[in-house]
Amino acid sequence: LKGFESWKFEEFKIGELFEKLNLSFKKKVFKKEEDISKEKTNEFTLPLVNAKNGDNGIMYYGRPKDFESEEMTIDIVNDGAVSTGNVYPQPQRTGVLYNAYLIKPLFNVNKELLYCFSTTIQKSIKLKFGYENKASWEKVKHETISLPATQGEPAYAYMEVFIKAVQKLVIKDVVQYAERKVAATRAV
Repeated sequence: LKGFESWKFEEFKIGELFEKLNLSFKKKVFKKEEDISKEKTNEFTLPLVNAKNGDNGIMYYGRPKDFESEEMTIDIVNDGAVSTGNVYPQPQRTGVLYNAYLIKPLFNVNKELLYCFSTTIQKSIKLKFGYENKASWEKVKHETISLPATQGEPAYAYMEVFIKAVQKLVIKDVVQYAERKVAATRAV
Protein backbone atom coordinates (compact mmCIF):
# COMPACT_ATOMS: atom_id res chain seq x y z
CA LEU A 1 0.00 0.00 0.00
CA LYS A 2 2.85 2.29 -0.83
CA GLY A 3 1.98 5.77 -1.98
CA PHE A 4 -1.12 6.15 0.20
CA GLU A 5 0.67 8.41 2.65
CA SER A 6 1.52 10.91 -0.09
CA TRP A 7 -2.08 11.68 -1.03
CA LYS A 8 -3.61 14.97 -0.03
CA PHE A 9 -6.96 14.67 1.74
CA GLU A 10 -9.71 17.24 1.41
CA GLU A 11 -13.10 17.72 3.04
CA PHE A 12 -16.25 17.27 0.94
CA LYS A 13 -19.84 17.85 1.97
CA ILE A 14 -21.86 14.66 1.73
CA GLY A 15 -24.60 16.55 -0.15
CA GLU A 16 -22.10 17.55 -2.87
CA LEU A 17 -21.44 13.87 -3.65
CA PHE A 18 -24.84 12.23 -3.01
CA GLU A 19 -28.52 12.87 -3.49
CA LYS A 20 -31.39 11.59 -1.37
CA LEU A 21 -33.82 9.31 -3.15
CA ASN A 22 -37.51 9.74 -2.43
CA LEU A 23 -38.70 6.17 -2.81
CA SER A 24 -42.22 5.26 -1.80
CA PHE A 25 -44.82 2.55 -1.43
CA LYS A 26 -46.74 2.25 -4.71
CA LYS A 27 -50.13 1.05 -3.43
CA LYS A 28 -52.69 3.44 -1.98
CA VAL A 29 -52.94 1.70 1.40
CA PHE A 30 -50.11 0.03 3.31
CA LYS A 31 -51.04 -2.93 5.51
CA LYS A 32 -47.98 -4.14 7.39
CA GLU A 33 -49.30 -7.65 8.01
CA GLU A 34 -50.08 -8.13 4.28
CA ASP A 35 -47.47 -6.04 2.45
CA ILE A 36 -44.18 -7.05 4.06
CA SER A 37 -42.49 -10.12 5.50
CA LYS A 38 -39.71 -10.57 8.04
CA GLU A 39 -38.47 -13.47 5.93
CA LYS A 40 -37.33 -13.37 2.33
CA THR A 41 -39.69 -15.58 0.31
CA ASN A 42 -40.55 -16.15 -3.36
CA GLU A 43 -43.18 -13.40 -3.03
CA PHE A 44 -41.31 -10.98 -0.74
CA THR A 45 -37.89 -10.56 -2.35
CA LEU A 46 -37.13 -6.83 -2.12
CA PRO A 47 -34.97 -5.85 0.89
CA LEU A 48 -36.49 -2.88 2.76
CA VAL A 49 -34.42 -0.62 4.99
CA ASN A 50 -35.64 0.99 8.17
CA ALA A 51 -34.41 1.75 11.70
CA LYS A 52 -32.48 -1.51 12.06
CA ASN A 53 -29.26 -2.01 13.95
CA GLY A 54 -27.32 -4.74 12.12
CA ASP A 55 -28.34 -7.05 9.28
CA ASN A 56 -27.23 -4.32 6.86
CA GLY A 57 -30.23 -2.23 7.93
CA ILE A 58 -32.72 -4.71 6.46
CA MET A 59 -35.55 -5.86 8.72
CA TYR A 60 -38.30 -6.65 6.20
CA TYR A 61 -38.86 -7.71 2.61
CA GLY A 62 -41.52 -6.43 0.24
CA ARG A 63 -42.90 -7.26 -3.15
CA PRO A 64 -40.85 -5.52 -5.87
CA LYS A 65 -44.07 -4.34 -7.56
CA ASP A 66 -45.22 -2.59 -4.35
CA PHE A 67 -42.14 -0.48 -3.57
CA GLU A 68 -40.02 1.90 -5.58
CA SER A 69 -36.42 0.73 -5.37
CA GLU A 70 -32.89 1.47 -6.50
CA GLU A 71 -29.51 -0.26 -6.52
CA MET A 72 -25.98 0.88 -5.70
CA THR A 73 -27.16 3.14 -2.88
CA ILE A 74 -26.30 3.88 0.72
CA ASP A 75 -28.82 3.49 3.53
CA ILE A 76 -28.81 6.05 6.35
CA VAL A 77 -30.89 5.31 9.45
CA ASN A 78 -32.37 8.60 10.57
CA ASP A 79 -34.28 7.38 13.63
CA GLY A 80 -34.04 4.71 16.30
CA ALA A 81 -32.76 4.52 19.85
CA VAL A 82 -29.61 2.59 18.90
CA SER A 83 -29.54 2.70 15.12
CA THR A 84 -29.68 6.45 14.38
CA GLY A 85 -26.69 7.36 12.23
CA ASN A 86 -25.97 3.80 11.08
CA VAL A 87 -24.92 3.66 7.45
CA TYR A 88 -25.09 0.58 5.24
CA PRO A 89 -24.08 -0.08 1.63
CA GLN A 90 -26.94 -1.41 -0.49
CA PRO A 91 -25.48 -2.66 -3.78
CA GLN A 92 -28.58 -4.79 -4.52
CA ARG A 93 -31.98 -3.32 -5.48
CA THR A 94 -33.47 -1.99 -2.21
CA GLY A 95 -36.57 -0.14 -1.06
CA VAL A 96 -37.39 1.97 2.00
CA LEU A 97 -39.92 1.10 4.68
CA TYR A 98 -39.52 3.91 7.23
CA ASN A 99 -37.06 5.64 9.62
CA ALA A 100 -34.28 5.40 7.02
CA TYR A 101 -33.52 6.72 3.57
CA LEU A 102 -31.32 5.88 0.62
CA ILE A 103 -28.77 8.19 -0.96
CA LYS A 104 -27.33 7.72 -4.43
CA PRO A 105 -23.84 8.79 -5.52
CA LEU A 106 -23.65 11.61 -8.06
CA PHE A 107 -20.68 9.79 -9.62
CA ASN A 108 -20.11 6.35 -11.12
CA VAL A 109 -19.80 3.83 -8.34
CA ASN A 110 -18.92 0.17 -7.92
CA LYS A 111 -19.22 -2.05 -4.84
CA GLU A 112 -15.74 -1.17 -3.55
CA LEU A 113 -16.45 2.56 -3.59
CA LEU A 114 -19.94 2.03 -2.16
CA TYR A 115 -18.46 0.14 0.82
CA CYS A 116 -15.74 2.76 1.26
CA PHE A 117 -18.17 5.68 1.25
CA SER A 118 -20.59 3.91 3.60
CA THR A 119 -17.83 3.50 6.18
CA THR A 120 -16.58 7.05 5.68
CA ILE A 121 -20.05 8.56 6.04
CA GLN A 122 -20.84 6.53 9.17
CA LYS A 123 -17.55 7.64 10.71
CA SER A 124 -18.59 11.24 10.06
CA ILE A 125 -22.17 11.13 11.33
CA LYS A 126 -22.70 8.27 13.82
CA LEU A 127 -21.68 10.14 16.97
CA LYS A 128 -23.32 13.42 15.91
CA PHE A 129 -26.89 12.14 15.79
CA GLY A 130 -29.14 10.20 18.11
CA TYR A 131 -32.72 9.53 19.10
CA GLU A 132 -33.24 13.18 20.15
CA ASN A 133 -31.30 14.54 17.13
CA LYS A 134 -32.42 12.63 14.02
CA ALA A 135 -29.99 12.05 11.15
CA SER A 136 -32.23 13.74 8.58
CA TRP A 137 -30.90 14.42 5.09
CA GLU A 138 -31.26 18.16 5.74
CA LYS A 139 -28.60 17.80 8.45
CA VAL A 140 -26.47 14.96 7.03
CA LYS A 141 -25.96 16.58 3.63
CA HIS A 142 -24.01 19.41 5.31
CA GLU A 143 -21.64 17.04 7.16
CA THR A 144 -18.20 16.49 5.66
CA ILE A 145 -16.06 13.49 4.84
CA SER A 146 -12.32 13.46 4.27
CA LEU A 147 -11.20 11.91 0.98
CA PRO A 148 -8.01 11.64 -1.08
CA ALA A 149 -8.26 14.32 -3.73
CA THR A 150 -6.60 15.79 -6.78
CA GLN A 151 -7.31 19.27 -8.06
CA GLY A 152 -10.25 19.69 -5.68
CA GLU A 153 -12.01 16.48 -6.77
CA PRO A 154 -12.22 13.12 -4.96
CA ALA A 155 -9.68 10.63 -6.36
CA TYR A 156 -12.23 7.89 -7.09
CA ALA A 157 -9.90 5.75 -9.22
CA TYR A 158 -7.22 5.82 -6.54
CA MET A 159 -9.74 4.91 -3.81
CA GLU A 160 -10.89 1.92 -5.87
CA VAL A 161 -7.32 0.68 -6.38
CA PHE A 162 -6.53 1.18 -2.70
CA ILE A 163 -9.63 -0.72 -1.55
CA LYS A 164 -8.86 -3.63 -3.86
CA ALA A 165 -5.28 -3.74 -2.52
CA VAL A 166 -6.58 -3.83 1.06
CA GLN A 167 -9.01 -6.61 0.13
CA LYS A 168 -6.15 -8.67 -1.34
CA LEU A 169 -4.11 -8.23 1.85
CA VAL A 170 -7.03 -9.30 4.02
CA ILE A 171 -7.70 -12.35 1.85
CA LYS A 172 -4.01 -13.23 1.93
CA ASP A 173 -4.00 -12.97 5.75
CA VAL A 174 -7.11 -15.14 6.05
CA VAL A 175 -5.65 -17.80 3.74
CA GLN A 176 -2.36 -17.81 5.65
CA TYR A 177 -4.23 -18.11 8.95
CA ALA A 178 -6.28 -21.04 7.63
CA GLU A 179 -3.15 -22.75 6.30
CA ARG A 180 -1.47 -22.41 9.72
CA LYS A 181 -4.55 -23.86 11.44
CA VAL A 182 -4.61 -26.84 9.05
CA ALA A 183 -0.87 -27.40 9.51
CA ALA A 184 -1.27 -27.23 13.32
CA THR A 185 -4.13 -29.73 13.22
CA ARG A 186 -2.10 -32.15 11.13
CA ALA A 187 0.87 -31.86 13.49
CA VAL A 188 -1.24 -33.07 16.42
